[in-house]
Formats: sequence, structure tokens, C-alpha cells
Amino acid sequence: MTSAWAVGGTSPFLAPDSWTYLKVAGHLAADFVFQRDSGVPELSRTPGYPLLLVPGTLLDAPVLYALALNLLFVAGIVLLTYDLARRLTSQRTAAVCAFVVALEPTLMTWSMKVMPEALFTLCLLVFARAAIAVMEDRPVLTKVSLLAAAALCTATYVKPIVYPFVAVSIVAAFFIVRPRTATLFAACCVTLLAPWHLRNYAVAGYAGFSTIMERAAYLAAGASVAAERARIPTADMRQRMLGRANAVAPAQIRREGLALIRSDPFGYAVTHAKGMLRTLFDPGALEYPRMFGTYREGAAATVRAGGLPALVRAYPLEVAASVVLAVALLPLVILPAVAAIRFRRDPRVILLALLAAYLIVAGGGVPGYHRFRVPAVPFLVLLSATVVYTSRNGIFGGRRHPDARLGGNRDDVRSLARHSPA
Repeated sequence: MTSAWAVGGTSPFLAPDSWTYLKVAGHLAADFVFQRDSGVPELSRTPGYPLLLVPGTLLDAPVLYALALNLLFVAGIVLLTYDLARRLTSQRTAAVCAFVVALEPTLMTWSMKVMPEALFTLCLLVFARAAIAVMEDRPVLTKVSLLAAAALCTATYVKPIVYPFVAVSIVAAFFIVRPRTATLFAACCVTLLAPWHLRNYAVAGYAGFSTIMERAAYLAAGASVAAERARIPTADMRQRMLGRANAVAPAQIRREGLALIRSDPFGYAVTHAKGMLRTLFDPGALEYPRMFGTYREGAAATVRAGGLPALVRAYPLEVAASVVLAVALLPLVILPAVAAIRFRRDPRVILLALLAAYLIVAGGGVPGYHRFRVPAVPFLVLLSATVVYTSRNGIFGGRRHPDARLGGNRDDVRSLARHSPA
């Protein structure tokens, strides 16, 4: 981080979206108004991350402040990963999980950007840890269920992509935990998320939580279908559609985007699946050369002009690094699927698998790339660790080992929790 700062100042730590967060934080710091530079109320972004940047803006050091916070968030991510792994496996395996998460290249990359990925990941881990405590029927159940709801809703205020998962979690809670606890969790989620719906309706007549989903349906999913039909690059089609997206009401944009998807559902499914594969396997190897100013832009144009062979000739080191890192990521794709199947009766493992699967699916489509894998990384590591640990110790499905911490039904989970050293 110090070397990158010495080479490029603040620029290596800024992504294109960083400026939108910083500008909104500037308006909050100056007038405590959540709006764009044009004075229009901000509907695409949610307030979680910009609010966090306000102190740095007031100190006139927003980038340095954001990076310092990210270091704290990453430390929290590592500690929570260790704690979750220790509950599911062993202390030694937990230490390995923490080490892997700390050095995972995409998480490391995006923790060095003025972006909300590290905070978002930490919130999801807090939710997972609290939810697992509720499943295990730990003491102070009411407070823990409230913590789970607060952490999940905070994650939603940081990045609204997780908003639909709140509804999934509420439904799942009624099947996994006691009805009273599930009702409390649901009520807390509704109470925490409702104010932002009311704010959006009050300032813009928009009753939704964030317009990012409406715009994504039109400018990402819908544009990919329209681009395929017109046989032009999706980026060009998005530019054509951008004016209408900015001029038309969000509800109308959503309807038009969904209509485009329905006109070619198979074609869009293929596009979305390709995005999911990029999210899973894109190692982000080019980010470090970019940070240090050694990467020559133009890879996309090279591929269009001469295909993959031309890309290899022009960027041999970058391509080699990408291939090696993509192969290294393969276990974090295969092993979580094995864990979900092998321990399908353990609600704790199912929760981790649902979180990982949701984040990967949500990261599909045209925008899909390594940044969207960041919040899924700890969950993929934890799921992989359960398979490696149980395979090495002879724990398979319902067959129990004396040191087993996984498998079994809900009663087994509670029994294990009572005898856990944690």
C-alpha cells in the first residue's frame, strides 16, 4: 500500500465508483443532504458507506481515512472467519482459514480501494456469526437475533444488492429457528429498512429502496439482450439506452428491462451464467499492475482485433498470472458445493452456502467480475475448510468422529454448541 501511494498518490486507491461515494459524502459533510452534484436526491446509492466517509471528508483526508478503516474491517473479517471456522472445524483449521482470507488476492485488492467491499463483507460475517449463534440456541437469544437483523440490514444500507436476501432470510428463519425468534428477526429487519423507503418516497416519489436494481434490469440485463439482437457490444448499447434510463421513472425502466429479458430468456440466462463464471474465476490479476502504473490499458481492444492469441502475445505475464490464479481458485468453487451436499442437514453450513451462492448469482450478468466475489470469499473458504477437515478426520455425513463438529440434525447442532469451548 505504501509503495503504491509513493508511485501514484491517491489514484491507485480509487476505482471509478469511488468518486460517486466521495461526492455524496462531500454533500453529507457540507449540508447533511444525500444528493448528487446536480442537486437531485441520490436514489442509486444507499447511505451506509458515504456516511462512513464523512469524518474523512471533514478532515480533508478522505482516501487515507477510508484506507485506515478498511484495514480495521479486514482485521474484523479475519477474526470472524477464524471464529466461525473454529466453531465448525478445529483451531488449527481455523488458523489456516484466517490466513487464506487475509492473503486472498481479490479481498486484499479491494481492501486497498475507497470502496465498500470490506465493510460489506464484514457486515455479512457478523450476520452469519449471529445467525449461527441463534441456530445453536445460545443464551441471550433475543439480543443475538436483533444483532443478526441489524448486521444484515447494515449490509443492505452499504450495498443494496443484498436486499432480496433479507426476504430470503426472513422466510428461512421460520423454518430453522423458533417462531418467536423468527418473528422478532423479521420485525427488526422491516423496522430498520422501512425508513429508507419512506425517505425515497418523500424526496422523489419513489417507494423502492434503491434504484440500482431497476437500472441494472435495464442497463445491464436488458442492454445485453438488446445488444445481442443488434449484434453490437453491450457497452455501446448501454450508451444508447443511458439517456432513457436517466429520463424515465424507475418503475418504467424496470418494466422495460424485464420485458427485454422475457423476449430472450435463454439468451440472457447464458449471459448471466458467463458473468457468474467471471465472478467465480476472474482472479483480478491486473489490478496490481494497474495500482503500480505498469499495466498498459487496451486488453479488450486487443481481444476484439486479434482474439486470445493476440492477447497472450501483448500481455504474456498478465495472462499467465490470471491463469495461475484462476486455477488456484478452483478448490474454492468445487469444495463449497461438496460441503453443501455433504452437510445439507446442518443449518449452519446451509446458511454459509446460501450466502455464498446468493452473492455469486447476484454477481452474474454483464457486470460480473472479480470485485463481486469479494464478499463471498470468507464463506467459500469456510465451506472448503469443512470438507478438508472432515475428510482428514473421517467425518462423513451422519457418521460421527469423536472430535466432530459438523453434520447431524438440528438437535445435534444444539448439543454440539452446549459442549463447545466457545
